[in-house]
Amino acid sequence: MPKVLLVDDEPNIRWTMAEALKRVGFEALTASDFDSAIAIVENTEVDAALVDIVLPSKSGIEILKAIQDRDSYVPVIMVTGEPNISQLPEIVRAGAYDFLSKPVVLDALVGAVTRAVEKKRLFDEKRALEQQVRNHAADLELAVANRTHELEEAHNFLNTVLDSSTQHAIIAIDNGGRVMLFNRGAELMFGYGARELMGTDACELLLGNLIRGEKLLEVWTRQAALDGRHQEEVELRRADREGFIGSITMTPIRQRDATLIGSLCIVKDLTEERRNEERLRQMSVRLAHQDKIAALGRMAAQLAHEIKNPLAGLRLYSLHLKSKITGQIPPSEETLVEKIIDGIEQLSAVAEQVLSFARPISLTPRPVDINRIITASLALVEPQLRSKNINVVLNLNASGAPGKVDEAAMRSTLINLMLNSIQAMNQSGVLKVSTTTGDHRLLVEIADTGCGMTEEQAAHMFEPFYTTKSQGLGLGLFFAATVIEQHSGTVEVRSTSGKGTEITIKLPLERGRADGASG
Repeated sequence: MPKVLLVDDEPNIRWTMAEALKRVGFEALTASDFDSAIAIVENTEVDAALVDIVLPSKSGIEILKAIQDRDSYVPVIMVTGEPNISQLPEIVRAGAYDFLSKPVVLDALVGAVTRAVEKKRLFDEKRALEQQVRNHAADLELAVANRTHELEEAHNFLNTVLDSSTQHAIIAIDNGGRVMLFNRGAELMFGYGARELMGTDACELLLGNLIRGEKLLEVWTRQAALDGRHQEEVELRRADREGFIGSITMTPIRQRDATLIGSLCIVKDLTEERRNEERLRQMSVRLAHQDKIAALGRMAAQLAHEIKNPLAGLRLYSLHLKSKITGQIPPSEETLVEKIIDGIEQLSAVAEQVLSFARPISLTPRPVDINRIITASLALVEPQLRSKNINVVLNLNASGAPGKVDEAAMRSTLINLMLNSIQAMNQSGVLKVSTTTGDHRLLVEIADTGCGMTEEQAAHMFEPFYTTKSQGLGLGLFFAATVIEQHSGTVEVRSTSGKGTEITIKLPLERGRADGASG
């Protein structure tokens, strides 16, 4: 039931108007002055007010102002029995809704109050709708803020995931061929920053070094859109122009309605993979070679063993024969027996060499200065150098050449290599020996100005039983290569027929102070 405040200092008028309003469905709340009216307004929410202008103490205009200050939506109808035109501007400014003159006609009273209450109802509905709109707007703002936060978190998570993939370059390309995404892995792989490449032509990055690169990227994109995926291996370049082999996988980027909006390009650097494949290939070759050598060693050992025992018997028989015929036959025939014995001795020596080849090499490495081993080895081959008038050029590392090696085995290895160089030279040649350190490796180089070798000879020179000399079994260089390999080293050969040979030994560098090394 709508509540209407009636303020009039005359009791009969208050009662009459209140009864008239009750009959039409209004609840009338009556007051006789300012204080009682304000008490009702403060404790009850009224839908309209009917206020006499002339009241004791404070006028109805003061009540109007108080009600409007409290709630400007409450319509206030001013009632007066003595109209004062000078008061009208103040009453209007105070926010009066309507005016009634005394004596009040009941129909006019009911009509004015009904309109006022309806206006208040419309105001309340408007206010409620406005509040609902504000609440809805606040809910929308909160939902938008939450969704924005979720999207930011998803975006940041996606970027974190993409940037965590440092092993792969992830590049998004739009339909125009422009770079739209460039992750941390792409920055590391190509050497460019994401900011400097965003919006640039992807062809310049991926295929700038290829003829018809732009057309090629279009072909890949089209093929990926048709097949769902397309993969290629191409040579790419980094920012410093260093080339590398990359595996490019293209996949289409589509919206939910299947509209193509670009392509996702994932690039993998195959450099390390190719290196590992090459290492694996070399290891396989080395293992196959070792298996071949092991089988050859077993066969040679068996053969040498089978030969050595009969040779020992022949040697004894020959010596016994020599003791029986000495002085009994002409000296020329005794010489034949001596030659038989010498031949048997040579065959025994060969058999012993073959057996040595089959035995595993036992090494006892210890820290030494390899410069000192080189100097000692040169002293042992001095007679051969002098006999051929060969000059020696030494260029040994001034701070020493520390290595952890078996000194006896390494000395024998260096002597074998030096003798091979000496035998390759005629008169007045030059033998150069040098040591250097770098990249955690110790390098020993032995170079000569001899006859050199063909590619085939250089490829086989460290294989067992391979020799170009009229004498020897071809086991000396094989022994040298085996010793170097068992020291975790490598040996490389560069030779030009007619110009000479250079052999480079690479050994692990001993970090501690070597025995005899300068410090």
